[in-house]
Amino acid sequence: MAYRVEELAAKAGVSVELLRSYQTKGLLDPPRREGRLALYDDRHLERLRSIRDLKDKGYSLKAIAGLLARHHTDTQRSAPTLPPVADDDHLAPQELADRTRVPLAVLRSLEASGVIRARQGSGGPYYTGADVRAVRMLLSLLGVGLPMEEFMQLARLQIATMQEVAAGAVQLYAKYVGEPLRAAGLDPHEEGERAEAAFGLLVQASTSLVAYGFERMLRNAWAAEKAGGAGGANMEEALFRLDKSAHRN
Repeated sequence: MAYRVEELAAKAGVSVELLRSYQTKGLLDPPRREGRLALYDDRHLERLRSIRDLKDKGYSLKAIAGLLARHHTDTQRSAPTLPPVADDDHLAPQELADRTRVPLAVLRSLEASGVIRARQGSGGPYYTGADVRAVRMLLSLLGVGLPMEEFMQLARLQIATMQEVAAGAVQLYAKYVGEPLRAAGLDPHEEGERAEAAFGLLVQASTSLVAYGFERMLRNAWAAEKAGGAGGANMEEALFRLDKSAHRN
């Protein structure tokens, strides 16, 4: 679709003045020109809707500019490419912001929402390569037009469920692995090594099983959606339950 500026503003629910302001600030790409006529397309409409959704979530325009920055603009910068981050590397918050090219304020907001979570170490909280990948995946989802507000609804549902699963898994580990190890009267060093190895296996197995199950559920839900099934209704019901639970708490 091609839109004149007035048509695009009306479609996105913003004023022409605000639209031009976003364009001046670099939040919106310039239109294509056909003589004296400036034409916008659906990419501009999706960008305006994304900006609106992020503003509704409380993000500043500066934070939005960083969050919605396109990857091809990064490649044009003269800064050298940073080496990849391993899962055992420790990154400070500003280092995570540098790696992902997302403003620190936006990262703190994502962490407050539970989308990313720092690991706790003896020196305090830190991030790893897994956090870098998670933030980049989020940028990819936003880049294809996923609204931030609706994504956060799904994220809250997932976070609430995974917190229960994680707590239950740790309780099982403590009861059936930790307590028997302590009762075995082992040397403290050997007990610690066995406990670390067993917990590492728990993390690896649980993560793989959860990822496997969720991947299959996603694909089956998508197949049901294409076939005209009840996938959308199931999601609405889940979000309704989440909303009721939040009000009870």
